[in-house]
Amino acid sequence: MANGYPWGFVLLGAIAALVLSGTAGWTDAVSSYSLGQQAAFNQPSHYPVATNSELNNRDTPYHPVAEWMGRLILPDAPIDGDWVWMEVYHAPARSQALVGQTVRLEWGDGAFPESYPSLVTTDVELSQAARQFQALGNVIPTRLDGRSQVGPLQSLAGSRPNDDLEVRLTQVTLTANAAGNPVLQTELEPVQITGRWYGLVDILEPDATRPAPAVCPGDDPCPSEFFRVHHYNAVTGTFDGTEDVIRIPQQPRDRNGRFFSTPHQLEESVAGEAGWYVYGAYDADGMFTVQALEPRSLHRLQPQRVILGKRRGHNYITQRNWRDTPERKGTLQSVLIDPIHSTAEEAIADWQEGDMALLIHLFGGIGGENGEGSSGWMVTGHYAYGIAEVIREPITGELQFDVLYQQVYANNPNGIVSGSLDWSAYTGDLQRGWLGNRPISDVIVKFDALARPFQFGDKTVSVSILRELGLQTQILAARYRTGDGNGLAAVTPATSCVQDSSQALYIALTRLQQAILTDEALVAWLREHPNDPEVQRFERVVELGNNLNAFLVPRGTVRPDWEQNAEFLAGISGEGSLGNQPTLENALLSWRSIMPRQAHDEVSRILLRAGAQLWFLRTNQVGGFDPSIEPIAPTKVLGQLPIISLVANRLLNATLTPIGEREWAIFLAILGIYTAIALPFGFQSHFLIVTRHPPFPWWKTLLTVVRLFFLPALFEETLRVILLPHPSEGVSILFWTAWAIISLALYVAYHPINARTFYRAGYPTFTRLPFLVLCTLLGLACTLLYGLTGSLLALVLFHWLVVVFWLFSLGGFGKLGDTDKSLSTAK
Repeated sequence: MANGYPWGFVLLGAIAALVLSGTAGWTDAVSSYSLGQQAAFNQPSHYPVATNSELNNRDTPYHPVAEWMGRLILPDAPIDGDWVWMEVYHAPARSQALVGQTVRLEWGDGAFPESYPSLVTTDVELSQAARQFQALGNVIPTRLDGRSQVGPLQSLAGSRPNDDLEVRLTQVTLTANAAGNPVLQTELEPVQITGRWYGLVDILEPDATRPAPAVCPGDDPCPSEFFRVHHYNAVTGTFDGTEDVIRIPQQPRDRNGRFFSTPHQLEESVAGEAGWYVYGAYDADGMFTVQALEPRSLHRLQPQRVILGKRRGHNYITQRNWRDTPERKGTLQSVLIDPIHSTAEEAIADWQEGDMALLIHLFGGIGGENGEGSSGWMVTGHYAYGIAEVIREPITGELQFDVLYQQVYANNPNGIVSGSLDWSAYTGDLQRGWLGNRPISDVIVKFDALARPFQFGDKTVSVSILRELGLQTQILAARYRTGDGNGLAAVTPATSCVQDSSQALYIALTRLQQAILTDEALVAWLREHPNDPEVQRFERVVELGNNLNAFLVPRGTVRPDWEQNAEFLAGISGEGSLGNQPTLENALLSWRSIMPRQAHDEVSRILLRAGAQLWFLRTNQVGGFDPSIEPIAPTKVLGQLPIISLVANRLLNATLTPIGEREWAIFLAILGIYTAIALPFGFQSHFLIVTRHPPFPWWKTLLTVVRLFFLPALFEETLRVILLPHPSEGVSILFWTAWAIISLALYVAYHPINARTFYRAGYPTFTRLPFLVLCTLLGLACTLLYGLTGSLLALVLFHWLVVVFWLFSLGGFGKLGDTDKSLSTAK
C-alpha cells in the first residue's frame, strides 16, 4: 500500500516469495464485483425505500438490523471537510420522517473524531501500479482519483464503483445545519452491514411453483430459489410461527467461475438444524429477498464441546482446530477452551451479557474441482482482529455473540472494503461473504486484562487494549482504502492483512503502557499499592504484552515503521506522519506474523497461557451445497508438503528465535549443571586430561575453532532441531519426550557409526564408554536447552563451546586417531 508499490519486492528469502505470491492466477480483467452487479438483486435499487418503509409500519416477523442505518453516497467534489451523504433506511421512532431522505453524515465533536480523520486524510491520485492492479480484475477506488483531502468517511463511501455501501451508525447525534437541514454526526466509523431487516426462520423446502435459476451447482434442473419457511415464535420457543415464502437468490459465478453462494440443498444443511437468521430487504413486489445468511447455532452460547485446562487447550489449537477440514464440509463447530474452571457448566456460565472480547479471525482456502489452487504448496488464508460482545438477541432472548470484524483488507476482486464490518457483511453476505466458500476460524477471547479501562484510585485510564486495537485497525483500514494516496493496497511480505493487523496490536500494546508508565503520579501510585486488584490486572497486561511483543517482534528489534507510527500516534514524535516501509529488512523483523495460520495459532496459545478463555467458532463452507468445491485448511510454510513443511517450519522457528535474557540465563544454568557433572566423571574415568597449549600454530587454531562451529556443532544441532518439536508447536509433554528420547538415541549412536565410516580419526575413541556417557550428557543438555528456549543458535553455541573446550583444553585432540584430520571435524 506504500507510495510507488515495489513490484519487484516479492522475496522474503526463497520461502517468503512462495508465501505471498498469491493463489490461483487471474486470467481476465473483469472483477467479481462487476459480475455480481449484473444481477438486479445485488443492486440497492432493487429494494425501494418506499416499499420497505411502508412494510416497517406493519406487523412483520422481521426486525430492523439497526436503529440508524442507510446507504452511503459520495458527494460530488470538491467538498469542504470529511462528510458524505446517507440515504436513511431506518431511524428511531422519533426520527421516522428521515426514512427515505438523503442527509449529511459528518464527524461529531468527540476525542476520536478530532484526531482520527486528520491522521488518514490524504490527496488521492491513482498510481500506475494501481491502474495495473485494476486491469487484473481488482476493485480500486477510481471515484476518489483526483480528489483532495479525502478523509475516512469519503474513502468509505467511494471505495467501490457504485454507491452501494450499507452501514449502521453507533453513537450518533441528529442535529441541523444553519439552513435547518438535518445532519447526522457520528463519533465512530460507520459499521458495514448487509440487509435492512432480519428474521429467524426454519427453511422447509423450495417452492416448486415459483421460478428456478438458470444455473446452479450440481445437476440440472436447478431447484427453485424461493423457499417455504416457518418463522420463530418467541412465545413457544419453536418454529411454529408465520409460514412465509422468501427468496434466497442463486448468485452468479465470480471471475474464477465459482458461484459466490448457492441455496442449493440449503434445506438439508446440518448447520441449519437450529434455524437460520436471514438478513435482507423487500423488493418492489414485496418479496423478502435474503442478502445474508447466519446459522443460529454458530453464535449461541451453547458450545458443542468444552475443553478444560491449558494443556488440552494447547493441543486443540495446534492439532485439532483445523483437522479433517475437507471431511467437515457443510458443518460447524463451537468449542470452548477454559483454563480456569473445573466443570463445563461453570465455564459456560462465566460468559455474561455485556462481556466484551477480542476476536481473532482466520480463513482458509477453496479446494476441489473448481478450487482456487495454491501457490508454493501453501494455503495462506487471511487474518484479522475484531471485537465480540455477548448480547441478548431480541428475537429469541438467547445470549449470543455479536461479531464485529476490524478488517485490514487489500484491494480485491470482490469489493470487500477495509474497515469495521458486521458478521453479516463480511462472512454471511451472499454476494461477497465467505461463509459458503471458505473454512473460517473465529476465536473469541475473554480476558479481563483486555477489555476494561483501568481505575487507579480516583484516576481512570480510558485506554484498554481492546478499545485501542479497534481504533488502530480503523486507522490502518482507512489508509488501506486510499492506499496512502495512490489508490493501491496490495500484499507484500512486509505489508499484508496479518502484518498490519499485527502492527495495530503492537501499537495498541505500546499505547496502553505509555498512557500509564509515562505518568509519574500513576507510576508512584502503582508502587504504593502493589496489592491493589487493578495494579495486579495491569501487571497481567504488561506480562501479556511482553509475550505478545516477543511474537510480534521476535528478533527483539522493532520495525522502524511500526515504532515511528506508535510514537507518532502517542504524541512522542510530533513531526512526520504515519508511514509504511515494505522492505525485506522489515519483513524479517516481523517474520513470525507473515503467515496468517502461524499468527492465529501463536496469538491464541499466548492468550491461553495467560489464562484467557477462548471460544472457537469454526465453519466449513456452510450453507447451500456446491459439489465442485471443498474447504481447505490454511497452512504454515509449505504446508501441503507435510514432511517438508514440518522441517521448514522447525528450521525457521529455531533459526529465527532470538536469545534474550531469559534464554541466556537458561543457557548458563544448563552449562553449569553439565560442567558440574561432566568434569568429575571425565577426570575420574581418566578420559579428560588438562592440556595447557593448543597443538597448532595460532592461525590453524583459529581456523579450527571456526570450522568446529559448523561441524559438528551446527550440523548435529540442525539434525536435532529437525527431529524435536519446537516449543511453539504445542505438542503434549509425552509426545515431545518420546521424540527427545529418539533424537538422543540417534545422536549417541551416530558417533560410533561415524567413527567407523566417514571419520575414522574418531575410532576407537567414539566407541568407548566414557565418551559415550559424556556424549549422552551433552545430548541431554542440548535437548533440555532446546525445549526451554527453542533457539538453534543457543544449541550451536552450547555444543561448540563444549567441543572446543574438550579438544583444546581437556586432551581431545590427543584422543583422535589423526590430529591433522581433526582440523576439519571433531568428536
